[in-house]
Formats: sequence, structure tokens, C-alpha cells
Amino acid sequence: MKRLLLTACAAFGLATAANASIIPVLSSVSDDGMGGFEFKYDGTLAGDQGLIPGSELVIFDFAGYVPGSISPGIYGADVDAFVELSSAIPPPFLMIDNPLIPNLVFRWKGAPFNATGGPFPDVDFSGLTASSIYGSAKVGGFSALAVVNNGKAGGLLTFNSGFVGVPNAVVPEPAAWAMLILGFGGAGAMLRRRRTRLA
Repeated sequence: MKRLLLTACAAFGLATAANASIIPVLSSVSDDGMGGFEFKYDGTLAGDQGLIPGSELVIFDFAGYVPGSISPGIYGADVDAFVELSSAIPPPFLMIDNPLIPNLVFRWKGAPFNATGGPFPDVDFSGLTASSIYGSAKVGGFSALAVVNNGKAGGLLTFNSGFVGVPNAVVPEPAAWAMLILGFGGAGAMLRRRRTRLA
């Protein structure tokens, strides 16, 4: 199931890459050796887009975030990685950013990169990570800001959003809770009735 979800997220990302700036893909979920699960993101920066200080990628509602686990990997000199509960960048259409669940933020702080003189070949990136207490994934959302590097729109900010894998906090449905409560209530009633009979 996890592999199918990762494939679906990757396929969606590739399908929208032609008209987008930054496309992240959840590439793996692995045991982090400390009781959590490391979510690793790879992706692509489109050739007609570039990065300037303040460009950023936000992955919304990263459930079960392990404090201090976010990392920009090899991009540490150029990228600030942190979490926030609500973002100034809007989530994908029809998605609501839950203010109780942290968002992962990767913000460019280095010198402008491919910001003018494009288009360039697409640039692949990898190794953005964070850990969660949950080891399964579901489809979540991301948004990104970059800058157009060519043509009459050169220098203007560009925004894109889409879907990416995030941790799945498995919470029972209300009907499952009701059945669970009824089950415990029934078991308690049976035990009480049995004690009365024995007395």
C-alpha cells in the first residue's frame, strides 16, 4: 500500500512538473533508529524557475512530527529547515491547513540560484527529511514559491502546489469508537451480571 501511495504521488508530481516550479516526492519511509520513522523527500526544480532568498517549499500537516528531526540534508548551507503551525503560503486548492499539526518548511537563504538567464535543465534535489512517530503515509499537500528566470515574466514570483506523501495518523472512525465503547460496556455488563449470579 505504501509503495502504491509513493508511486501515485510521484506520478502526479511528474504529470504537473511542466507548469510548476518545485515538485517534491516522498521517496522513502524508514526506521530512524530512535523509535520514529524518517520521511525522505526528493524532487525537481523546473528549468524555467530559480531560487532567491525567501523561496520556500512547505509540506503541510506532517502528523506526529518528532521535534528537532527536520533536516535540509546536504543543502544545510543554503536552506533553513524548520516547522510552523500555519503558513503564509496557502495550501493546495480545497485543502485546509490544520493549525494543530506542524508544517515542514524548507526556505532558501543562499545566493540566487538559476534566478536569471534561463531556462536551464531541470534540477533534481534529494535528502530533505523529517521524522514522525507514524510509519505509514497518506496523500497530503505541498506549496512552493520560486522565481521565473526567463522571458517577460523574468524576476516575478511563481507559486505552485500539489500533493505529496505525509505521515498518516491512524485515528479510528467515529463508528469504530462507538463499537469499541459498546463492546467495553457490554463486557462490563456481562461481568457485573456474572458476579451478581455468583453471589
